[in-house]
Amino acid sequence: MGASAREIEQQIKETRTRMDENLTVLEQRAATNAVRVGKIVAVAAGVLAGVVGGIFLYRRLRRPTMQDRLKGMSVESIRQLADDVRSRARKPLPTVTVTVNEKSDEPGTVGAIVRKVTPPLVVTAATALLERLMRPDEKEP
Repeated sequence: MGASAREIEQQIKETRTRMDENLTVLEQRAATNAVRVGKIVAVAAGVLAGVVGGIFLYRRLRRPTMQDRLKGMSVESIRQLADDVRSRARKPLPTVTVTVNEKSDEPGTVGAIVRKVTPPLVVTAATALLERLMRPDEKEP
């Protein structure tokens, strides 16, 4: 006829044990996969932050070219800029006076160097001479 109640209970116990083992293995797999996915997401977020930061720094530090600046201007403002340049070019330049072979009170380049170097050289030579004169004779027995 049929299986006894004891046999049925034993089979139920074995089935539950197998299911518990399978669930434990699946939980461990899910946990390791979650850790792996978390690491991948963290690395991707770091790379994305680095790229965004690099783009921001590049745009911040790069000087725009004349072409870039002119692209952002309207036609009217470019015409105004051209008119300003023309008006500045028409102004007279400041006058400059050039003198050649004229005596001046200021020393030339060589004279300035000599005036700066001479005092230290004279002091050094005088100190060396005084040390030599003041040194006792070393020949005395």
